[in-house]
Amino acid sequence: MGSLDPADCDRVGPDGRIVEGTGGVDAGTMSTLSVVPCVLSEAVWLTPDQQVRLLAVACVVSGIVRLLADDPGTEILHSLVSRMCTTLDHCGATVAAERAAL
Repeated sequence: MGSLDPADCDRVGPDGRIVEGTGGVDAGTMSTLSVVPCVLSEAVWLTPDQQVRLLAVACVVSGIVRLLADDPGTEILHSLVSRMCTTLDHCGATVAAERAAL
């Protein structure tokens, strides 16, 4: 949380072009999270359901970072991060249930 930087969020540059920021997250982490949708089709050992959960987790984690860096006030007023965490909880619970069934 200490590394989140609102000055490094998406913005319009002086030339009118969109500049995609990272919200203070290091480039390696954002690169890892952004590549997940591209490589899921190569993860043939995962079931389609597991692929969807992995995609949800990557999107939620990167989304929480951007939300808190871009607009923490909206998160506070509307509990957006807690709703995103519910998605993470669901993904984790279904994995735990699968493991218990084995």
